[in-house]
Amino acid sequence: MLSRRNPESGVTLVEVLVALLILAFVALGVTSLLGVAIKQNKLALERSLATGLASGRLSQLTSMPFRPAEEVGEYGLPGEIAYAGPPLTLVAGFGQIPGYPEYKRTVTFNYDTPVAGMMRVKVDVAWWSLAQSTEKMHSMVVYLHPAMEHVN
Repeated sequence: MLSRRNPESGVTLVEVLVALLILAFVALGVTSLLGVAIKQNKLALERSLATGLASGRLSQLTSMPFRPAEEVGEYGLPGEIAYAGPPLTLVAGFGQIPGYPEYKRTVTFNYDTPVAGMMRVKVDVAWWSLAQSTEKMHSMVVYLHPAMEHVN
């Protein structure tokens, strides 16, 4: 004959151990998920900073008068090194961008691209991602033409 359990007798040790095991698996999953979320948030912050640096440099360049290829050095900022190329480039290495020592920036000028008289300007911002333990890069491109300048 089956004995009835007293409703006030509580839970058995096996039930407690099973409940703890389930709780441990859930906690392990949540901990893993939090680690991934923290890494992705760090990478998003790094990429946002790179986007801001690239966008800011493009804004500076587009606010300047159009210059021919032989005057590309006039686009340079303090700390940027000009390379004759081709393509013509301005490079600010690690530690050369004020306030952002962990980032480097390369500005590339391609004249007569995509059509004669036009200039393609590409800004690459690179950094060493601590979140991913690898070098990452973000690029932005703008096309300039002397006829597109603002006339005041």
